[in-house]
Amino acid sequence: MNYEINVIFSCGVEAFLPAVDVWLVVDVLRATSVITRWFEIGGAELFPVKSTDEARELTRTFKNSGRNPILMGEINGIPPEGFDLGNSPSDLNPENVKSHDCAVMSTTNGTVALNEAASTGSPVIAASLRNYSAALDHALTFGKKIGIMCSGRKRSPSWDDTLCAGAIIKRLQELLAQKNLEDPEHIRKIFMSDSAKISLLVWESGESNLLGCIKRSEHAVYLERIGYANDLEFCCQLDAATVVPMLFTDERGRNFLKSVSGNANPYRKSQIQNSIANSNPNSNSNPENSNLKFEELLNYTKSTTAKPENYFFINKSKPKK
Repeated sequence: MNYEINVIFSCGVEAFLPAVDVWLVVDVLRATSVITRWFEIGGAELFPVKSTDEARELTRTFKNSGRNPILMGEINGIPPEGFDLGNSPSDLNPENVKSHDCAVMSTTNGTVALNEAASTGSPVIAASLRNYSAALDHALTFGKKIGIMCSGRKRSPSWDDTLCAGAIIKRLQELLAQKNLEDPEHIRKIFMSDSAKISLLVWESGESNLLGCIKRSEHAVYLERIGYANDLEFCCQLDAATVVPMLFTDERGRNFLKSVSGNANPYRKSQIQNSIANSNPNSNSNPENSNLKFEELLNYTKSTTAKPENYFFINKSKPKK
């Protein structure tokens, strides 16, 4: 009757991966939050790949075979050149989701983590703060050894993913406490790795002010810097969804996600756009005037000394000199 839970703080570091019954892969800011949203609003299959080149090649392959994929993702937080969408929930709406029979997605960390977890042979579920309860509930149908793989950032732990891991662990504690009350003759215990204990402490330190806590993370500060501050609130909506994106393999050995349960809550792009306008009334939110240039913005994301006024930004036109 004992449960085990282990947390891997980041992907891509050639860390030892324990044997588990199921993996929950977390990338709160923003891949697994966007993946959850894709399925919330009726998206079909989503293929997570490790690189932009692989994403472009797979998209071409699908188009040549008669499929109608949408290409989405990011490099350093911004949409790669030629991609249909970035990695922001504001990019998704029912029209552009349902008009494509699948999605191909490449992100810096999240899609890499999903494929890394898949390489172990255990079932893989995409989890975020938006769907963590549903994700854990489904994960428990596979067994009592739970692995949480945080995508992390730059091959290091990230505060936001660790926080989500802690939320999942807290949820498991609450579920087992209830079961122990209902069946005191069969007490269920949880054996936590040190990384799981750390994650739980992080959650307990921040759950009372979740958005404020997330905003202090390194990744959140970076997303605000490049124009995606509005994504933070969306990604902090606890249990807003009951969809469970799970990884499968097609006949050619390609990993893809599909929803195994759940439904959607209303969330409209106009809400995000209105929030942008209210927070910055001087900004120009007309997409036709955004003039986003990939190379210029990519240079900005790589610089620690660049002045924002010298670069193009999301929902802003280039400042006049």
